[in-house]
Amino acid sequence: MASLAKNILQWLSPTTLILICLISGAMWSGNAALGDEPVLLPKEVMKHFAEEISGTTAKRNLDQITLYHRTRASRQYGKAVDHVVGQLKAYGFDSAQVMEFPADGKTMFGTQKSRMAWDVDFAELWILNENGTKERRLASWDAVPLSVAQDSLSGNVTAELVDVGAGLVESDYEGGDVNGKLVLTSSQPGAIADMAVGKYNAAGIISYAPNQKSAWWKEDDRLVRWGHLSSFPAEKTKTFGFMISLGEARKLQERLNAGQTISLDAQIEAYHRPGTYQLISATIEGADPVLRAQEIAFTCHLDHPRPGANDNASGCVAILESARAMKKMIDNGIVPAPKRTIRFIWPAEIEGSIIFLNARPDIAGRIKANIHMDMVGGNQETKAVFRIAGSPASIPSFVPALGHYFGGFVNHHTLAFASGDATEFPLVAPDGGKEPQIALMEPFSMGSDHQIFSEGTWGIPGIYLHDWPDRYIHTNFDTAAMIDPTKLKRAAYIGSTTAWYLANMDADNVPATLAVLRQDTLRQAAVIAAGPDGVTDEENQINLRMFLAAEAGKIDSLGQFTASQLPQLEDAKEFVAGLGRLLGKQSEQKRLVEGVAAAVYARNSDIQGPMSGFGYSYLEDKLNPDKQSLLKLRGEQAYEALNFVDGYRSIQEIHDWMTFVYGSLPLSDVVDYFSALESINVVKRLN
Repeated sequence: MASLAKNILQWLSPTTLILICLISGAMWSGNAALGDEPVLLPKEVMKHFAEEISGTTAKRNLDQITLYHRTRASRQYGKAVDHVVGQLKAYGFDSAQVMEFPADGKTMFGTQKSRMAWDVDFAELWILNENGTKERRLASWDAVPLSVAQDSLSGNVTAELVDVGAGLVESDYEGGDVNGKLVLTSSQPGAIADMAVGKYNAAGIISYAPNQKSAWWKEDDRLVRWGHLSSFPAEKTKTFGFMISLGEARKLQERLNAGQTISLDAQIEAYHRPGTYQLISATIEGADPVLRAQEIAFTCHLDHPRPGANDNASGCVAILESARAMKKMIDNGIVPAPKRTIRFIWPAEIEGSIIFLNARPDIAGRIKANIHMDMVGGNQETKAVFRIAGSPASIPSFVPALGHYFGGFVNHHTLAFASGDATEFPLVAPDGGKEPQIALMEPFSMGSDHQIFSEGTWGIPGIYLHDWPDRYIHTNFDTAAMIDPTKLKRAAYIGSTTAWYLANMDADNVPATLAVLRQDTLRQAAVIAAGPDGVTDEENQINLRMFLAAEAGKIDSLGQFTASQLPQLEDAKEFVAGLGRLLGKQSEQKRLVEGVAAAVYARNSDIQGPMSGFGYSYLEDKLNPDKQSLLKLRGEQAYEALNFVDGYRSIQEIHDWMTFVYGSLPLSDVVDYFSALESINVVKRLN
């Protein structure tokens, strides 16, 4: 097969190859290549999942969960835990358990410091009239818990209101005395607490921070945004914050600009206390005596403010529905138990996953792939765009291609159904929409717990099902009414079929998997062949070299799911090498790397996890603030740079990978980042 593929490739001109690649990519995007018959799972299995998975059942569970303000380790989070565990028990999961970890504000789990539990007993904000009596309520914990900034602490204040605008720089406070007063700001409370409260002695913060930026940003002035204060406040900055809508803020500003004095009464009873993180886990045990020790993990995150319907009650109920459907089909003999164990996990977002993977290395070491769901139910009112993202370039894997295949299958059949064509897979809920799914198939993107599983410490590949944008994210309008049961059904279906294939995969599945992966490789080759404008010859060489390494890495990753390296894998790698020969001539000269670019780093195995968690940043805690301000690598680039550290790659090679993924960037940015990490003992230079 290798020689045949090589000969075929030699007959094709680069122009012809590019055309084939582009046509393949177009077919893949439109799903014409799929036809009507699935090739990865038997049609009858696909039908069983389609018939059993219920978006309506998932939506009923969502209706219950959205009743609770699910802050980590809080009382109401515990009520949501009770509901999920109760449902799992009702579905027959005797394996369902709640793992508990300290939320004490001091215990370190790798790079995540546990945060204390936060609870609120009472909170209201009132406008006072000229006589000092309450005129109109602006905020209420009971009515809208989002109106209280998370990690606010108790206060009882009657004071004037002062508008400080953004409140981020000294000039925002010029000409106004905020000592003992309440400040109105467009920024997050946590962003101005040090200056407004710590330096200028404001009594508290009233924020109208707008929703996360999208095309609808600031458009709906009814939205109350999720606000935050520090989970680890200095004594001088211990304070409270209330969140109000942009509409309410504009009314207040109009009065202030007219010269009126506005007095507010703020009362809040809220506190940090030692508590317990609760993480729910349930398993479907694998049937194969050897493979059962390996696991495919479904994840979501159970925390977030009330109502928090799409973010992320939707992901929680989607994996709960996957669990229910699989368990019922197995118990009823419709499908046999999977070969590998399938685990379902409900943690607190990001911090819960870091804690779990650090505290339970026995489980972490068994997980072969991750199916993550975070925001998978937004209806058309939310303006949501559904996406299926893959793994980071630092852990090349075939797994995303499978998720994209099953997502494309759903795209194809639901579009056919919506268009009036016959299909056996309409995948609609009786009380849901009939619109087609037009999911985007994407590379890696950050934003949820999947990035913890795929972080270099654990390197677990997976797929990330999510909506973006969603104009109601992190607001009081993220309600159950904005959730489509049909979309929940489809998300659960994509996750379930992908997980089921992985849980049963062995050497017999390699040819079909390679067929799907090859289509993905050709699509990527089309991108490389086209090449962005303004790329130098050197950068083209880097991109081609890294593309070939990434595709070979994806093929090698199949070996983790088979008993041994198979001849088909070598044939597939020869096909990739042939693509490389046609896409461009690579330099045969060994690249000379000298100086700092030749430095090789290894990670400190005692420091496990990413540099930024949730509510706590290891990098910010350990690194001098002046050094932090000089670092150019941020966000996903910083995340991936550390992921590429393996004790063998030089700084130059890591820079080449970064260039391939993110485009041209200065080598000095990478050098400076690793120098900073070395100074806090995260990495150690080996040469």
